[in-house]
Amino acid sequence: MLKRLSKSPFLLLPAAFAWLRGWWYRIKFRLQFKKFTAGRFFRVYGPLVVSGPGRVRLGSNCLIISNAIKPVCIRTLSREAIVTLGDSSGLNGTSIQAVERVEIGDLSNIADAYITDTSSHSLARARRTESVTDVRSRPVHIGKNVWVSVQTVILDGVTIGDDSVVGACTLVKENVPEGVFVAGNPMKVIKSVDS
Repeated sequence: MLKRLSKSPFLLLPAAFAWLRGWWYRIKFRLQFKKFTAGRFFRVYGPLVVSGPGRVRLGSNCLIISNAIKPVCIRTLSREAIVTLGDSSGLNGTSIQAVERVEIGDLSNIADAYITDTSSHSLARARRTESVTDVRSRPVHIGKNVWVSVQTVILDGVTIGDDSVVGACTLVKENVPEGVFVAGNPMKVIKSVDS
């Protein structure tokens, strides 16, 4: 972060306000009895919505970018739910929903994607009487140094390998290997990512 600021000093003032906003959210969520933690240099540009009884853990140097139209929303649907964002990672208009676990590795950047470890709704006739915890959930794991582009949907049970890139408007319902660029609906591997 400091290296970037030395190259672009005009970012210093907005970064300072984002850092202060990060502290504001830490205090706000603590006063709301939310199970929220964030590491050093946690910065927030715009609104951040965290709801539900589960835990949200953000690593050091994490960046949240939101606007009034598409805020970052992290929703836990059970007490056991855990959402983890690794060090030096960022969310930009991202929506995350978890009953069990959603993990995002270090150095990963997620655009305005939707990530869920559950379908949240059963297709059974009795779906109105079922709890969200009655519906199958499977953890989502996004590796290190992954870039997920805009309007992407990542469904339950998916693992995205380290160093991969997910193109815009992709429906990810199966695992993504390490070091590849995937895109489309249905999703397919387009090419290897150069190291």
